[in-house]
Parts: sequence; C-alpha cells; structure tokens
Amino acid sequence: MFTIKQMLSKTHKIDKKSESTNLTIVVLALNEASMITSCLESASFAEQILVIDSGSSDDTLLIARSLGAEVHSYADWEGFAIQRNRALKYCRKDYVFFLDCDEIIPANLAKEILEIVKQGAVNRGLIRWDDFVFGKRLQGIHQTKGVARLFKIHDILEFRGQVHENAVLKAPEITHIFNTKLIHYSRRTVYQSLLKLGQYSQLAAISLRKSKKNIGVIAGLMHAIPRFLKLYFIKMSFLSGAEGFLYSLFIALEVFFKYCAARYDNDSTANTPVQR
Repeated sequence: MFTIKQMLSKTHKIDKKSESTNLTIVVLALNEASMITSCLESASFAEQILVIDSGSSDDTLLIARSLGAEVHSYADWEGFAIQRNRALKYCRKDYVFFLDCDEIIPANLAKEILEIVKQGAVNRGLIRWDDFVFGKRLQGIHQTKGVARLFKIHDILEFRGQVHENAVLKAPEITHIFNTKLIHYSRRTVYQSLLKLGQYSQLAAISLRKSKKNIGVIAGLMHAIPRFLKLYFIKMSFLSGAEGFLYSLFIALEVFFKYCAARYDNDSTANTPVQR
C-alpha cells in the first residue's frame, strides 16, 4: 500500500523560476485541507498556480496561500463548469492544466506536460489515472480514452456540463495522450464516497432531467447493473478485492441514483447544484 507521502518522495521539484514554463495549473477546492498540500507541491513546476475555492470553512485557503498559490473564492456554487470558466479569466499563461485536490502529478508527467507546452502545437492533452481507492492501488482498470486536462487557453470557448464537464474549443482539436498516469486518490473513505455519490448523482440528474431519456428506477437499474458488471468483471476490478468491489458498487450506485433523482426529485432545490 502506498501513502501520499511515499508517492511524493518519488517526485522531484522542478524549479519554476529557472525558466519560463508558460503554464498555469488550476485547482478547484472545497474543504480539502488534508489533501491540498500534496496536490499543490506536485504542481510547483508551473509558473502560475490558481486555487478556485467554493467557500471552504477549513484551512484550505490558508494552506494554499502559504504554498504560494493565487486564491480566488466563489461561495455561490453553480457547478464545476462554472468554476472552471471563472478560473480562465485569471490565467496569465498560454496553457492551463486542471488538477483536482485528490490528484498528484508525478515528476515524469510534469516533464511530459512541459515538453508539450514548449512545443506549442497541442491544444488538448489527455491524462489517464493511476487510481487509489480506500488506501489500495486499483488493479485491472485500464483507461484507454483519457480525460482532457491540458488546454491552450486561447482555444477554449467555455466549459459545459454539471459533472464530468467538457471544454468546448474554438479551434480544431490537436490532441495528445500523456504516457505517465496522474495519481488519483479518488475514494479515500466510505463516508467521503457516500458524499461524492450524493453530489454526483444530483448534478448528473439536473442534465438528465432536461433530456428526453427514460428516467426512474427501471431505467436506473438498466444502466447501473451493466456498469457494475463491466467494471467488476470485464475491467477486472475484482483483482483489487473488497476495495475493487466497493469502487465498482459506488460507480454503479451513482448511475442508478441519477436516474432516480431525475425522476423523483421535483422540489425547488432539484435543479440547484449541490456542494459536498
């Protein structure tokens, strides 16, 4: 089992003052005092580090400022896409990399990012995760498509979507997939996973409610069961034992409850994005 400190010990600091990196790293945060130090230290190779906070009540902002990050707080939460759009106006470099507080950039990935930024041709960089769930490295799950995290600033029109938001680009996509994986502590505890389940299900339900797709319990089961079976058996998360089972179950439950919430949540708060 690897700890966060052990992972950081395998990285090295890149002196951002020695030469221009032309890179901004943006971190969205809310009450992440326990994780943000490791996250920001791994991002220290960027010339500009921005923390866009959503109204933290712990020491997140204090820690971020002490590590040299530029902090902007928006307590009026409207969703992840809105927070990313807000961050764009503060970016002073040609490239931006979006990093979550539960993620750490290994040294080899930092080198890859800097090389792509230096070349200046790519406007969309995709990462894949090395996932750690409930204190254990997740076995068997292999991403192929990747998640877009690096962008050329001037090519971004805006971010859209309540959850798993996407960047809409003004220019044709020139994409690169990074070889080194981003370390991701996605599910640290069962309690944190339950909170995440509630938030992601509610956010996804907002978009689903506006679509013409079937919603409700039956639709939820029809989508959630195949998702669990794919993750647990086809993607082989069973290789991670009980932790792999919990991981697959939580993902499937998010799918199930978003279809239920889209059907049964009809009060005045149903379409108001919720914070964890």
